[in-house]
Amino acid sequence: MNELHIPNGYYQLWKMYLLSQGLDYQHLDSIAPYISQLDHVLSQPIDSQSPYTFFNTVMQATQQELNCPNLVFEMAELIRPEHFGVLGYMATRSNSVAEALQYIMKFSRLVIDGVDITPMQLSYVGDEFYLTWPMHDAKYALVNELTTACMAHLAKQIFPASLVLNCMKFAHAQQMARFHYEKFFGCKIEFEHSEYAFVLNSASLDVKSALADPSLMQLLLKQAEDAIASKPRIENIEQQLHLHIAQYLKQYAQAPKIEQIADELYTSVRTLQRQLAEADSSFKKVLEIERMKRIEQLLLQPLSLLDIALQLGYSDQSALARAYKSYTGQTLLQRRKALKLLSSDL
Repeated sequence: MNELHIPNGYYQLWKMYLLSQGLDYQHLDSIAPYISQLDHVLSQPIDSQSPYTFFNTVMQATQQELNCPNLVFEMAELIRPEHFGVLGYMATRSNSVAEALQYIMKFSRLVIDGVDITPMQLSYVGDEFYLTWPMHDAKYALVNELTTACMAHLAKQIFPASLVLNCMKFAHAQQMARFHYEKFFGCKIEFEHSEYAFVLNSASLDVKSALADPSLMQLLLKQAEDAIASKPRIENIEQQLHLHIAQYLKQYAQAPKIEQIADELYTSVRTLQRQLAEADSSFKKVLEIERMKRIEQLLLQPLSLLDIALQLGYSDQSALARAYKSYTGQTLLQRRKALKLLSSDL
């Protein structure tokens, strides 16, 4: 599956929005060329998936005809659990915010799927927690905005008045007037950030849901596990590994172990090793490549070579120097000098 796929629930949400405005998609001029394909998609189960490229085309045409730049936010106001399929119901019936996030991270492929997707990660900074994911391409700006908006609004329904968003960070550039973002999310907004992130108080993780249903959750969990098991394996496991290791090195300032990355990819160490071997690669090889890339970034920072070595999991400065010289043919001091010259020229 090379193309990004989204839930058909997004198409149903789009149709629901038009109906709320007294409009029928079959009578919109801009949608006329796509009626046949839309009829087919809308006839499919709400929890099945369809290509994102077509959805993006439909959304852009709708925005232009209705002169509605904030269409994603208008649609998100109508979100219901079923638009996210079984994962939406699982979030609704979770006991707490922490449990809901656990399921979202584990079963995200049931909503948006494809080689370019990296599961969301949870991290802590002081008394805040961050739910983050990287940007793979600016062409996915619309689906990222719609998904974040739908998640935020659904969370308000599940945990009313208890869940306060401190900040919403977007990795892409601003797509509409800032007013629309601030009005919808009700918090500080940042654009062109290093990654996407929901930022909330850590205490929010313990917020309980009045809709929790442990018995129903067991049935939903089994359904989600079966759905994940039936999905085709994402072939480019090496690309996924590169993304996860790069993010780990940046976030934790230490080298990950294969067990940690396997957990993030929701697979076993043995399966991960087998998949990498089939791709003529290995965890050690990918880790070393990402270490070398990270060195380039760290050399521009006021860090000693020993600090850089320790951040990347080398025993000492000498081990780092030998690895870098073997990989690039340059010494660390030569590269640091060259990078500083490049930086001063910009």
